[in-house]
Order: sequence, then structure tokens, then C-alpha cells
Amino acid sequence: MAERIYVRDAEGGLEPLAEEPFSTENALQRLLAEHPELLDGEQMRPGAPRRWILVTREQGIPDTAGAAARWSLDHLVIDQDATPTLVEVKRGANSEVRRNVVGQMLDYAARAPQVSADELRRTFEDRPDAEERLAHLLGDEEPDADEFWEDVARNLAAKRLRLLFVADSIPDELRRVVEFLNEQMRDVEVLAVEIKQFCGKGESTTQTFVPRVVVPATPKQALLGKGESTTQTFVPRVIGRLAAPPGRSTSGRRRKKLTRELLLNEIGDDRVCAAVTRLLDVAEKNKAHLDWGLASVAIQAVSADESRQTVARIYRPEASYWGAREFAFGFHTVGEGTPGALRSFLETWTHQFENDDFAELAPMKPREVWNVSYGDAVRNIDLLAERLQTVLTEIGKL
Repeated sequence: MAERIYVRDAEGGLEPLAEEPFSTENALQRLLAEHPELLDGEQMRPGAPRRWILVTREQGIPDTAGAAARWSLDHLVIDQDATPTLVEVKRGANSEVRRNVVGQMLDYAARAPQVSADELRRTFEDRPDAEERLAHLLGDEEPDADEFWEDVARNLAAKRLRLLFVADSIPDELRRVVEFLNEQMRDVEVLAVEIKQFCGKGESTTQTFVPRVVVPATPKQALLGKGESTTQTFVPRVIGRLAAPPGRSTSGRRRKKLTRELLLNEIGDDRVCAAVTRLLDVAEKNKAHLDWGLASVAIQAVSADESRQTVARIYRPEASYWGAREFAFGFHTVGEGTPGALRSFLETWTHQFENDDFAELAPMKPREVWNVSYGDAVRNIDLLAERLQTVLTEIGKL
């Protein structure tokens, strides 16, 4: 029986949106390619939601290493733990969604080690926004791409995967197979995602009612657009999730962060190490927060209300992020919500580097960041230490 959800209109009445199957499998595939968040990682891992990058549609799967592609996977996505996720999309009306698609997916999973992580990386990095997408996926503005793709390669080789069957209606036969496989497979997570589409006309709001009872997963509230044109609503639910999959790690990705000792060891040069130590000591003495990342340590001024402002970063050798490298100062983005006193001081902090012949503006819009090379930092360490102490002290009073 078709389901229905209701939207509260401007007059307080309820407008029905009727469930409508996708017209073609390609329509659902295209939707997922544009909006992989519809796979609803929150339902898969409540409290630790999965995020995704789409590597490509129609990913080729070879039968043997180095051979030409024999099969074509609908979507290959990867989560923040570098877990390759194989996605097959069918319409609920397609008879193949019941059994054929299971054998098809297991064929792909069995041959996952034949897929080249290097080729996946090249495909993904051909996108103009690849660096930004990876930073968002990992929640790190300086993602270590090499380490991430090495983890992808290791997971492919070990067949640590996730298999997702996606349809606008998941039949009971497929649900039972998915739940069985997910219970029995140790290193492979198997789930089905049902994405229902609801359509209606008229002006809509974001307040919705979804009168349905679903087991085993609870549906998310529908996502609605605004306006007087046709409204499309998509309601995803995940089927087959285990509360604690036996023997399955919730995080296959190892995150290696810098420490003071590691940073100094990598730099090696005694004079540069002395400059780094001087600035870190100033930061610690003035109660700054040191945020150690994969590529740099951020020096964050702490305000009286305990909010933090990154004012400088020290990068490991040869590391950079959007042009920021070695010693970098500035980093703030002053928005309308920034308190006036703090806004004024941050602008003063950044602008004092404008006339320094040893500082170079990095192309990190909208942030204003000034790079200082290791050598120039050594030659100007007294000035840099004095400026850092001043900005940390003054922000600490605000």
C-alpha cells in the first residue's frame, strides 16, 4: 500500500504528498551521485554517522588483477574510515532486486582486491573540488590524502568493505538475505537502504508528518524544499544494521597526529627547531590551545568565554594546505556574528603582516593567511614571538 506524508501549509492545513516510485533506475542513481548523504549514515552508525565521498559512478570491476573491467558497479563511495562502499541501485519494481542483485554484489565484493586504489584516487582527484570534499569527509582542514588512500588500498586488499543495496522499495526477500549476511560476515557490512520519494504540488514548509512504522530502523524526518513548484521529498531508511557487529571494527582508519617531538625531529635544523620551540613556549605560557593535526599544529587563542581562535600554524616540512605552509599567521574569517572588539583585534593582528617583506599572502580565501618561511622565521623570531604573545594576551581578555 502506498504511503503518504503531510506538509503543514501557510494556513495551518495539511497538504498530502503521495509516494511515487522513481521513473527509472538512472533517476535514483543520479540522485545518489548528487546527494550521497541520502544513504543516511546516521542510521547506520547512530552517534557516529557515516559521511561519504563519491569516487565515481559505473566503477569498473575486473575479473583478475590488471585485466579490463568485466562488470560495472553503480556507485563506489568511501566513508571517513576509508571503508570502500559498493552501492547497487534497483527500482523496487525490478524483479532483480529480490535475488539476482545479491549474487551480482557478491561477485563485486569477491573481486574488490583487483580494484586499484591508485586509479580510484586519480579518478576522485580529477574533480576540481576534491581537496575540499576530502577535508569535509575527514573533518580536517589539512587532510593527509596519502594516508587516506593507503588505508583505502589496505581495506580493498583485506576485503574490509560495506555493501549497500539501494531501492525505492526493499522487498522482504532481500531484507532477510541482507540481515543474514550482515550477521554472518565478519569484515563486510551488508545493508539495504530504502529511499522513498514523495511528490506534491503547492507551497510547502519544512514541518512534516510521516505516519509510518518501520522495523528495524526508524525513518528520518523528510527533507522538504520550499516554493510553489513541485515538491520532492525523500525518506531514507537503513535495513539490516546490527547494534554491535561482532568482530567488526567501527573505525578502520588510523589517524597519526603530530607531537612536539615528532615535529622537531622532522624539521631537524637546530635554528628552525629553536624558533618553533620559542613560539610553542610562548603559546603554552599564555594558555593557548595547541591543536596537533596531521600536517601542522594550530596555535589557538582562548578567549575569556573559552572560545578559540586559530591565530597561527606551524607546518611540518613540505606540508601545506591551500598554500599555507611552514610558519603561517592569521587564519581568521571575520563574520557578522564576530563580536566587535574581537573582530577589530583580529583584523589588527592580520594586517600587521601586510608590510613585512618576509611575509607572503597565501591563497586561502576567505581567510587571510600570511606565510613566513622557516629561514625568515629564524631571522625574525623576536618580532614574531612578540606579536604572538600580544595577540594571545589580548584575546584572552576578551
